[in-house]
Amino acid sequence: FKKSFSFLVLMPVDDKDFRIAGPILEYLKEQKKSVVVHTNEFKVSLLPNYIKAKANGHGIKDVKILKLPARGIINKLSNMRFDVIIDLNRQQEIFYTYLTKALSVPLKIGFVYSESDNYFNMQIANSRNEPEISYKNLLNCLKMF
Repeated sequence: FKKSFSFLVLMPVDDKDFRIAGPILEYLKEQKKSVVVHTNEFKVSLLPNYIKAKANGHGIKDVKILKLPARGIINKLSNMRFDVIIDLNRQQEIFYTYLTKALSVPLKIGFVYSESDNYFNMQIANSRNEPEISYKNLLNCLKMF
């Protein structure tokens, strides 16, 4: 983590989780990491000002019939170099899971859920009923490295 510089952060689909995940972005900023955030287009305006310029948004046209990302998004993100992907969704979201699997990135971090072993090489315990605890666990894990 200390040697990693560029991060792709996949923001949560859930609105409450989206708000709670802010300290993760703040920590990466404090650590002077280069961060690209990916989320729904309409949520880009909800991001902190310092990250909006490096945010990617996807719209309805970018989601295929099976809720998979369009080839254009995958190509765009594949052309960027990332050391780490952090998926902040606490439950499986097919769109983001597929992005995680499709991109060739050495470290993929996400929360534990059914079949998450197939997508992440570092998994964080997930408190289903208390998202604050889950994001605090993730933040504490990042601080340990």
